[in-house]
Amino acid sequence: MSTSRSATNKPDFLIIGAQKAGTTWLWRMLQQHPQVDPPKEKEIHFFGSAENYRNGKDWYYSHFAGLDRSKITGEASPTYFYDNVPYWYNQSRKLEVDRSLPTIPELITTELPNIKILVILRDPVRRAVSAYFHRMRRKEGTVSPLLGLKETAVQHPKIRILEGGYYARYLKLWRRYVPENRMRVLIFEEDVQKFPERTLRDVYQFLNLDPQFQPEGLRERVHPSWSYTRIVLAYYADPFSRKIIRSRLGKILDTFDLLGRFAIKTEDVKFLRSKYLPEKSELESLIGRSVSSWKYDL
Repeated sequence: MSTSRSATNKPDFLIIGAQKAGTTWLWRMLQQHPQVDPPKEKEIHFFGSAENYRNGKDWYYSHFAGLDRSKITGEASPTYFYDNVPYWYNQSRKLEVDRSLPTIPELITTELPNIKILVILRDPVRRAVSAYFHRMRRKEGTVSPLLGLKETAVQHPKIRILEGGYYARYLKLWRRYVPENRMRVLIFEEDVQKFPERTLRDVYQFLNLDPQFQPEGLRERVHPSWSYTRIVLAYYADPFSRKIIRSRLGKILDTFDLLGRFAIKTEDVKFLRSKYLPEKSELESLIGRSVSSWKYDL
């Protein structure tokens, strides 16, 4: 645990991603630890949005105001596991970045030179599909779920369905700014799904916390996704029907997913594999372990 704190509360750790790879699970496990005092918001996205960054440092640190200084704190923004800072509110479908700013890792480590970094990696094909469903559930702009994963990823790069899985590219950049002893890279399928107890002990030790603490909900599933049927009906429904679909009653549609077989096509999976498989060897070299649990398939 940190023994000295600045006049302004600053985060001691960041969970930077990957999106749809277990960051909420890890956040909940850290939230419960008695030596952690987290902010109310899990995702602040200060360094991951050009507009948020323009709000200034005082805005960022205001999220940590009033926290117990004898404990550590942090946040979990999966928008940090990228290179350049994007614009969030531009009208274009394209992914546009603020070239006047340094890269995200440089911004963060300049402001927080002693920060500890946690990142979870998941089979990139499965992660992309999960991200696609998540975006469609949120009714991302005017993107119809009937467009399909591949075309959505290609025509709407701003949604970043593909980008979130280029692990080697971004990890290589992050390693330039954060030494290995201040970064933990976890594999979702192994460290979270199979061995969560062992993983949490390691994470707690990494953050100088009591590793014997036993959190609740260790093996509970976080953010169960909607069925494709529910997503499609919610998109095309009138406002009143959409409220019903989004309520608990809508879970019936998850049980009887009549449209599910049309959600992800074979060509979608082949497309994702063609993007991510070429990085596999480089990634394994970077993290010093095998990702044999990844099938790059569904």
